[in-house]
Amino acid sequence: MRDLLRSDAKIALPTMFAGQSIIAMAAYAIPVVAPAAAPDIGISTVFVGGFTSLVYLVAMIGGLYTGAMVIRFGTVRIMQILLLFTAAGTAAFNLGTIATAVFCALAVGVAVGPMNPAGSHVLARTTPPRWRAFVFSAKQCSTPMGGVLAGVAMPALLLAYDWKVAVGTIAVAAVVVTILIQPTRARLDVDRDRTRPVSAGSFLKPLRIAVSRADLRALAVMGFIYAGGQVTLASYLVVFLTEQVALSIASAGLLYAIFSGCGIPIRLFWGVIAERVLSSRTILILTGFCMAIGFVLTAWFDAAWPFAALSAVTVLLGLSANGWVGLFFSEIVRLVPDDQAGEASGGGQFFTYAGIMTMPLIFGGMVAGTGEYTWSFYLLAGLCFIGAVQLLLTRPRPRPRKR
Repeated sequence: MRDLLRSDAKIALPTMFAGQSIIAMAAYAIPVVAPAAAPDIGISTVFVGGFTSLVYLVAMIGGLYTGAMVIRFGTVRIMQILLLFTAAGTAAFNLGTIATAVFCALAVGVAVGPMNPAGSHVLARTTPPRWRAFVFSAKQCSTPMGGVLAGVAMPALLLAYDWKVAVGTIAVAAVVVTILIQPTRARLDVDRDRTRPVSAGSFLKPLRIAVSRADLRALAVMGFIYAGGQVTLASYLVVFLTEQVALSIASAGLLYAIFSGCGIPIRLFWGVIAERVLSSRTILILTGFCMAIGFVLTAWFDAAWPFAALSAVTVLLGLSANGWVGLFFSEIVRLVPDDQAGEASGGGQFFTYAGIMTMPLIFGGMVAGTGEYTWSFYLLAGLCFIGAVQLLLTRPRPRPRKR
């Protein structure tokens, strides 16, 4: 622990955590407020999957440029820019039109894309190798923290005021965090190189790394499926619970907060035992099987289920669907040279965001076509099972030497 506390990771981790929490909150908040905001905007709640898909379409592309941008401008400066995009997008959403909702999705997508590769870059450089699984998992707790904030704060502000006030608080928080992290820039952005070009080559290199070997390709497929399943559930959970299970928005918001909040302790837990008790790869495989079970059980939800049973299944999905991301990035970093950490993370993230972009649309299309959610949840269960099995059958290669 002393080596970790002596490193700059003790500064980098809270800086990245704060920024990513606000950005994640913005991405999760719109689906939470959708039942209240959709009638004012003039859209159906089923199109919430389209909002999520647009966010991650932009994020999928933007994340590929992160490695070059972080080297040129510095991690902290990039995080500040992302937070300002978040503030602009959420402020625009409050105008209550379809056009401004689309702008919000684009702006939040710009923010979401680079946040994980940027964090991977600075943490790979500042964290002692034996603490990487823990630190990366702790950083990724920012995503469920954003979900918790969205699940708790948004319904509370909706009830006390309205959805515009609820979303507006995110814009204010993004500006505040932008200011608060400025003092860390002198310490964390020391490796920036202002001559580094950002070009088409910067876009392609992360993809080439991500598909260069079978073990990295298996992680990419797994990330596509797990991330798509995770965010599809996050996008539709409140709508599903209010429309099909007949819960109030407060009760549905509470379950949403439970789902998101479970990601915090489980990420820390996996971070502590990964590579000590179980390998990160083994944990990722077990995660897929647990997600498959959870989605099957969710398909069976109806108004007759007691709240305790709904909560138990939500906890299972929260502990599995929200627990794997830090290990995913630490496993990618473990398989590549240190100087490729940011680019390899961007390449792996491309496939996770591709899953996030496509699977909510497919899920929503199936719901619209069938008029219910059962077969859509069965699809998620089957895909998670496949993701775990193909990772189980792929043998990882030794880490290559630094190039």
